[in-house]
Amino acid sequence: MSHENRISKSAYLFLVMLMSSGICQTLYTSLFMTADLSGTVFIAVILFTLLYFVIFRNKITTLAASLVLFAASAAGALYLIFIIGITDMGNWLNNFYNWFINVCNGYTDETSPLYANLILLLLVSFVTLLVFIFSIKAYNFYVLTCMMFCVFFVQLQFEVFVSDISFILSLFSFLLYYFFHILKRRSKESTYVIENKLMYLVCILPVCILVIAFSLSLPVGSNRIEISWLDEKFDNAANYFFEKDRADFDYFSIEATGFGNNSRLGGNIKLNKAHVMNVKSESSKLYLKASSKAFYNGHGWYDNNEQLTQLGTSRNNYTIQLNQDAEEFCDGIFIETGSLDNDEIFKPVKTEIEFENIKTKSIFVPLKTNAITFRNFQTLFSDNEQMISSSGKQSRGFIYTAEYNNLMLNSDKLKSILRKSYKGYFSNLLEKYYAGESPSFVLNMSGLVKIPYTDRTSKLFNERIISNKEMKDFISRTYNIYERYTQLPEEVTPRVRQLAQNLTKTEYNNYDKAKAVESYLSSNFPYTLSPGRPPIDKDFVDYFLFEGKKGYCTYYATAMTVLLRCIDIPARFVEGYVMPPKADNGIFKVTNEQAHAWVEVYLEGFGWIPFEPTASFTGKMYYDTTITSQAFEDKMPDSGYSSYLDYLEMLEKNKNKAGAGYDGNISDLSEENEAGNVFLVIIIILTSLGMFLLAFILLIIINTVKHNFAIRKIRRLEPNKSVLEGYSYILKVLHTRNIFYEPGETPAQFGKRIEKTFDFKGYSLNKTDFTRITSHYINARYSKVLLKVNDREDMLYFINVLLDMTADQAGRFKSIMSRYILGKF
Repeated sequence: MSHENRISKSAYLFLVMLMSSGICQTLYTSLFMTADLSGTVFIAVILFTLLYFVIFRNKITTLAASLVLFAASAAGALYLIFIIGITDMGNWLNNFYNWFINVCNGYTDETSPLYANLILLLLVSFVTLLVFIFSIKAYNFYVLTCMMFCVFFVQLQFEVFVSDISFILSLFSFLLYYFFHILKRRSKESTYVIENKLMYLVCILPVCILVIAFSLSLPVGSNRIEISWLDEKFDNAANYFFEKDRADFDYFSIEATGFGNNSRLGGNIKLNKAHVMNVKSESSKLYLKASSKAFYNGHGWYDNNEQLTQLGTSRNNYTIQLNQDAEEFCDGIFIETGSLDNDEIFKPVKTEIEFENIKTKSIFVPLKTNAITFRNFQTLFSDNEQMISSSGKQSRGFIYTAEYNNLMLNSDKLKSILRKSYKGYFSNLLEKYYAGESPSFVLNMSGLVKIPYTDRTSKLFNERIISNKEMKDFISRTYNIYERYTQLPEEVTPRVRQLAQNLTKTEYNNYDKAKAVESYLSSNFPYTLSPGRPPIDKDFVDYFLFEGKKGYCTYYATAMTVLLRCIDIPARFVEGYVMPPKADNGIFKVTNEQAHAWVEVYLEGFGWIPFEPTASFTGKMYYDTTITSQAFEDKMPDSGYSSYLDYLEMLEKNKNKAGAGYDGNISDLSEENEAGNVFLVIIIILTSLGMFLLAFILLIIINTVKHNFAIRKIRRLEPNKSVLEGYSYILKVLHTRNIFYEPGETPAQFGKRIEKTFDFKGYSLNKTDFTRITSHYINARYSKVLLKVNDREDMLYFINVLLDMTADQAGRFKSIMSRYILGKF
C-alpha cells in the first residue's frame, strides 16, 4: 500500500467509525429509550470497522472470511440442533421475541442483558458494514447521506424518541464526510498533496465543532413562528377538509379520538384537535358520556353481548328506561331528607349540544339525565350500559337538549347522604315496610313534589316506592348491577387486590372507600400522554400501579374501576367528553382533546355517582373551572384545580406539538420519552428498507440514463468533438481501475503504457488498440486535422471493448457497482 493510500485509508476508517457510531447511537437511544450514549456501541463499532477492513482488504482475505463464516454458521447450527435442542432453542427464540416486543413498546427488562447485547451486536454489525462499503469499497457520498437522513426522517415522521447527543454526533460526522467529499473531488487537481487528507482532518475538526456549537447556541423559541391570520385560515381549511371525517364512527369510543385502543389499553397517544361539538352550558363541570364497557380482561375493556333496546320515537324522548338512574337518585334523596328542593344537593339544569365535525349514532348526555328533546323526531335506543344512541348517524347541525340533575359533588350535605349507602339498602327498606314500621319517607309521600323537568304524574311517583312490586324491581336491578359490575378476570394480580384492601381498610362506607382510591390515584401518579406501552405479558392495572406509575385518563379510570371491584364495590369505566376551560358567550367548543375517561360507582339507593381519579382533572369534576379568580383558588388550595389549569396551560403551549405529556411539572415536558409499539417499529423498519430500496432504484435509473446519455452524446457529436468526449469517458473508466496519468507523461506515452498493460489489440482480435485511439485524440486536441466518421466509430468500438474487458478482469459485480450504483462512468 502506497503512502498516499495509507493516509487515505486511515482518514476514511476514522470517518467510518464516526458515522457508524452516530447512526448506531441514534438507533440505540430510540430503541432503549435513553438519552445517554452507550460505550459498548463505540467499542463495537471500532472492532467491527477493523474487522471489515481486514476482511475486505483483498480477495484472499474476503474468501477466507467467507469460508470461516460459513464454517462457523454450520457448526453453530449443529450445536443448536444436537446439543441445545430444537425445543429449547424455540423457547429461547420465543422469549427473545417477547423481550424485543416489550422493548419496542417502551418497557426495558434490565434482567436480560444477553438479549440487549445481541440486539446491539446485530445493529452495529449491519450499520457498520453498510457505512464501510459505501465509504471505502464503493465510495458514494450520496448513498451515505440518504442512509443517515432516512433514519432521522423516519423517526421524526413517526415521532420516535431521539437523543439530542446522538443527533449532534451524527450531524458532526456528516459535516466531516461532506468536507472530505469536497477534498476527494479536488484530489485530482495538480496541486493535490499526499498528506492533504490527514492535515485536512486535523484542520476541519475544530471547524465542525465550532459550527455545531454555534448552531446550538442560537436561541430557540418554545413554539414555532406563528402568523395569526395565516394560522386561522389554515386551521379553518384543515377543519373543513380533514377533521370532519376524522371523527366518524357508528358508536363513540375514546379510541376513535386518538386515545389508544380499548381492547389493548396503553401506549403513547397523539392529541386530536378535531372540533366535534358546541355545548351550551352554565358550567364547565359538565361531563358528557356516550360509552361504557362492563368487562375487563387484563388488557382492555369489552362488552360480551351488545344489545340495543328501543326507547321509542318522539321529539321528547322521556322513558322509564332512560330515567331509572335519575329516579333512583331522587328517591334516595327524598328518603333521606324528605324533600327534593335542596340546591345544596343537586340542581335541575338544561344543556344544549350541537354536533360539528362528528358523525355518530351516539347521543352524549350528562349523568342523571331526565329527558332529551330533539328538533326532529328521533328513534332512540339504549345499550346494556344504558348509553343512548339514535337509529342513524347524526352529523353537523344535529341539535338536542338534555335535562338533568346537576349533582353538587363537593357539597358536604350530599357527601353525608352518599355515605349512607350500603349493600342491601333497598332490601332493608322493604323489610321495614313488611315489619309495619312507618319511616318518614312513607309518611311524607303525599307531600312529595313532582321531579323537575319530567312528565310523570304525582300518583305514579307517590305510589311507586311503597309498592311491593316496584321495590322488588329496585332490588332485582341492584342485584344485576352487583353481579355485572364487580366481575374481574383471573389476570388481576394478588398485589392489586391487596392494595385495594390496604387503601380502604380504615373506611367504613362505600363512598369513602371510593374517595380513598380516587385520592390515591390522583395524588401519586403523574399524568402523561407518552407513558409507553405496557408489556404484553403483564396485567395492565398491575403494570400501571407498580411499574409504569404514569399514564393518562384510561390508565386512571381502569385502575380505579378494578380496585373498587376488588373490594366488591360496583364500578364501571365511562367515556365521553369534558368541557374546555373557556366558553365563548356561554358556548363551549369541544374538541377531541377533551375526550376523556372516568369512573362511575354504584352507591345503592342513589344510583351511579361519578368519580375523577385522573391527576390534573380532579378539580374539573368538583369545581366550576370557568372561575379563575384568586379568591377561588385561595379557598380551595388542595382541590386539584391549580393542577388542572397547569394541564390546560400545557395543552395550549403544545397545541402544535403531537404527543405532549404532563407529569405535574411543565418544565419537564421535554424529558418525556417517546415509545412506539411493535407495529410502529415494524412500520419504521419496513419504511426505512423501502426508502433504501427506492434510493438504490433511483440511483440505478439515474446512472443508467447518465451512461446512455454520455454514449449517445459521443455518437451524435461531429468527429473531432466526439473523439475528445470519448477520450474523457475512457479516462473515467480507467480511473476506476486506479490508472492515471503519471507526472510529466504525454498522451502518446500514456497510450503506449496502457496498451502494453492491457493488450486491447489482442483482446479485440486486432480490431482496435489504445495507441490508435490515442492518435485520434492527439489529432483532435492538438491539430487542425478534421477527423472522419470512421474515427468516431473507432472510438465507440473501443469504448465497448474497454467496458467488456473491465467487466471480465475487474469482475461483473465491481463493474456494475462502478457504472450503475456509484455512477463513476
